[in-house]
Amino acid sequence: MYDCVSISAALSACANLPALLYGKEIHAFMMRGAFRSDLFAESALIDMYSKCGNLELARHVFDMMEEKNEVSWNSIIAAYGNHGRLKDSLNMFHEMLEEGIQPDHVTFLAIISACGHAGKVDEGLHFFHYMTEELGIMARMEHYACMVDLFGRAGRLNEAFGMINSMPFSPDAGVWGTLLGACRLHGNVELAEVASKNLFELDPQNSGYYVLLSNVHANAGQWESVLKIRSLMKERGVQKVPGYSWIDVNNTTHVFVAAERSHPQSSQIYLLLKNLLLEMKKEGYVPQLYLQMHPQTIGLQQPEKSRSLLSMVAANEKGNEL
Repeated sequence: MYDCVSISAALSACANLPALLYGKEIHAFMMRGAFRSDLFAESALIDMYSKCGNLELARHVFDMMEEKNEVSWNSIIAAYGNHGRLKDSLNMFHEMLEEGIQPDHVTFLAIISACGHAGKVDEGLHFFHYMTEELGIMARMEHYACMVDLFGRAGRLNEAFGMINSMPFSPDAGVWGTLLGACRLHGNVELAEVASKNLFELDPQNSGYYVLLSNVHANAGQWESVLKIRSLMKERGVQKVPGYSWIDVNNTTHVFVAAERSHPQSSQIYLLLKNLLLEMKKEGYVPQLYLQMHPQTIGLQQPEKSRSLLSMVAANEKGNEL
């Protein structure tokens, strides 16, 4: 027998694929049965539509709900935030307060994350203090990781490191990994070494951390350090797992593995990528040339590019058919 938990789990699976068609079929099933007004299933539906890229349908589900609780509000706040629409996310937060719904730790996780995506560091810091000092909600590991990401995206790495040092409990690999990713983005070798030292203790078999640190040193031209990291990986028996991603297009799941060109539309995908790079260069984008010398970095990025580009190719073909 199925219940709201199994329905929510199925919708979560659709959101993570993402598989919009199957999500819509579950939505139709809900409308025909007893789950059309189930709070948790409807909240999962909002999350599914949002992660499948259809924010309009996510909002429609929210507006049609007969009653709403904090889970429902959190879902729509996060939906707007994940799409980079911070203003709408904050508007929903204020509406939530006006409706008399008390925000919880999940609410602020969504808001701080939205501020990070929008580059609004001071606003994110304000809501962090509002949560902890005014509402008395204790910050969890996820909140600190979010704050480190908030500062890290903006290049304020010393403040990100300071946030880690202020934590009342030991940071986990997720927090240190967030700092390492920010160091990779902004080229901070010193802090990258600090972060990676902790990561190699907490999660010594995770190849991604070695790759990130290697890329930080490569970006700084420290090739001797790059070789040392590769030797360390070999010494510890760390296996680099190829990156991969997938996307559903026209009811078919397409999987992309690092550095492979076996997809039947591979030539079209890479032609589109080449054209996009040319347009980006016109807008001032300067490629980091050393990335071409590191297969592991290509392995982390290429599948995601291919997945996104295939959806664009499919959209172009559909437009041509029309």
